[in-house]
Amino acid sequence: MITHGNAKITFKQFARKHLVRYLEQLFDHPSKHIPDFDDLTHRQQEEVLRHISLFEDRIKKIIGEKI
Repeated sequence: MITHGNAKITFKQFARKHLVRYLEQLFDHPSKHIPDFDDLTHRQQEEVLRHISLFEDRIKKIIGEKI
């Protein structure tokens, strides 16, 4: 068990929480995580973000996180 804030959580919950947080950051700030993202055209950026969103939804379903 890991103490996270005031609660004790399992290693699985801890990993899930950080994975979801990273995915949200990836979608919210892609240029921080994807090299040359700003060099893509607007249309290309939209497509990349669309796929990130689809993968995020799939991963959340797999790990049992609310979408």
